[in-house]
Amino acid sequence: MNRAIVLGALVIGGAIISRALSPAPRRRLGSALSDRMLRHMERMMKSLPDDAPPKLIMSVLPRLRDQNDQIIAMLQEQNALLREHLQRPQ
Repeated sequence: MNRAIVLGALVIGGAIISRALSPAPRRRLGSALSDRMLRHMERMMKSLPDDAPPKLIMSVLPRLRDQNDQIIAMLQEQNALLREHLQRPQ
């Protein structure tokens, strides 16, 4: 009888440990921590004054992205014109 109880306890303990060490709970835990950090960061950013450096950087990033898109478009146009010019017979 004692052997059956010990064996049952070992099987149940092994199942609990294997489930705890499987990748899925770690991903859920990581996701939960990530969500918590994101919410904390959002609250912190809201509490900062408008002229705080992190807020200034975050407000500049979309403009920089737009500028980069414009520069890339101009370079692509310039490359197309250069290819066209080089392909013309002289």
